[in-house]
Amino acid sequence: MPATPKSFWPVLAGFIAVSFTYTAVSARNEGNTIDAARTRWQQQMKRGNQALSHGMTLEESLAKH
Repeated sequence: MPATPKSFWPVLAGFIAVSFTYTAVSARNEGNTIDAARTRWQQQMKRGNQALSHGMTLEESLAKH
């Protein structure tokens, strides 16, 4: 007697739901990490530029000339 075929739809729906949830959580954490790295880089760049320009901003340097 042949086995009755089982539907794969419930398993597929469960897999998609778990995959979407995992991806959403992972992407949020990755986005937070990237934002923090960008902020650190921008602060370092600002400090580096100020050090090279003896503490003057671009506007002050242009007004001086």
